[in-house]
Amino acid sequence: MTEVNLQKYISNQVARAPEMLKIYTEDTSGEAYLKRDKFSSLLKLIEDFTSKESDVRVIGIPGLRGTGKTTLLAQLYLHLFPDHPGDMLFISADELVEDLNTDLFTIFKEYEKYLGTPFAELDRDIFIFIDEIQFDPKWASALKILYDRSRRVFVLCTGSSALSLQSNTDAARRILFQKLFPLSFPEYMRLKSKYASIKDPSLSVKDVNRDLRNSLKDALFYSENASMVHENLLKVNDEVKEYWKGIDTLELGRYLRFGTMPYSLKSLDNQRLLNLTDSQIDRVIERDLPELGKFDTSTLSSVRNVLLLLAGSTEVSITNLSNNLAGMSAVTLRNVLEALEKAELLIRVYPYGSSSYKKVRKPSKYHFMSPAIRHVLLSLLEGELSFSKHKGNYLEDAMALYLHRIFSSDLISPIFYDSSKGGADFLINLVVRRIVLEVGMGHKGVEQVLSTLERTKSTYGLVVSDSDLSLKGDVVKVPLEFFLLL
Repeated sequence: MTEVNLQKYISNQVARAPEMLKIYTEDTSGEAYLKRDKFSSLLKLIEDFTSKESDVRVIGIPGLRGTGKTTLLAQLYLHLFPDHPGDMLFISADELVEDLNTDLFTIFKEYEKYLGTPFAELDRDIFIFIDEIQFDPKWASALKILYDRSRRVFVLCTGSSALSLQSNTDAARRILFQKLFPLSFPEYMRLKSKYASIKDPSLSVKDVNRDLRNSLKDALFYSENASMVHENLLKVNDEVKEYWKGIDTLELGRYLRFGTMPYSLKSLDNQRLLNLTDSQIDRVIERDLPELGKFDTSTLSSVRNVLLLLAGSTEVSITNLSNNLAGMSAVTLRNVLEALEKAELLIRVYPYGSSSYKKVRKPSKYHFMSPAIRHVLLSLLEGELSFSKHKGNYLEDAMALYLHRIFSSDLISPIFYDSSKGGADFLINLVVRRIVLEVGMGHKGVEQVLSTLERTKSTYGLVVSDSDLSLKGDVVKVPLEFFLLL
């Protein structure tokens, strides 16, 4: 595209963005989408930049498709716009590369011309918002040059492949990553009840005190022993019970089916939600995987079959799975699973073992980043009976999401599972303690946890289910109502 046309594109983006971005921030009736919890923390980082209290100038927001990254980007743009009109640019990298046949480096040069001042000589703050940044293969180099040239430019970008984004050394030194996960149950309930209160002001917004969530996290994962876990959970028992007052008993099922995905909050039509989630899966396969691996058309067309086979189970043997996929080698399958993990569709949980060889040779478990993905895939195979039949797997996905979110900042994931026969669902291997975790619907016994506790010489065990809070030796039975508030 010529220089003149790029200047026209930038002018149009600056002029039209406030109105154009409403498609991402409002529903078809003009009602604004509510803001996720991440909005406040990102806004604080931007305010710290403008007040010169922080040198953070580039923020990357990776995450699974459908979790609201573009909406979040647009909401932040519109919030800042009244104070910075004319000093903000919103662009989509896939549009630049695929429609305009250009790149970020060129756009940055043209934006300098539009501003009439080199970035290095700016005397005011400029904000650049970039959606789907991974579509420009040289995005890291462009951001590096921009970062080094000016302290007055703030960049906020999204990307669907977190591991791909963070693997670039140059980018990692300059970008603060703020991953956007699917909704936790408290965030789901806060947003859902807020929407309800807008329509009926007599209804209250259901929210969890941050101190309560921190107390639960400390009790479950940072206690010295099971007795201390039990004692600390008893201290917040009344607060937990108070939160759950008035919540429909069917709400957990709704959350596990679709509630982890923000778009479910504005639609009560299950078929519509199935279609939306199914289309998100297609976009990951069609748009993200080609960016994450060199897959031919035949391989990409088989990815959905891989996902369907994973949906019926969690523990996966590459050899067995490959045997069920005609024409896909074990090597190709490993590459596909790795790409799906990078695209945030899957969470891989390695078997616990004393050696790297054991961890690699034994089957891994693959959970879906959102149980909604498993629900859609199983619904295609089994219809309406899928949820009642596989409810335990849905809950394991939710627990994997919770653990992944809690420990995502760790350099190496401490989350494993016990691959021994009758072993527990999860084993959290922290620096000073090992915690065994078993999860399930209904009332679960402690046998699996006790077996893993003894075999791995872990510190204490947690059984998360519908049971009452109780202590049995080195095992604490934790009601789901406690764990879901993390």
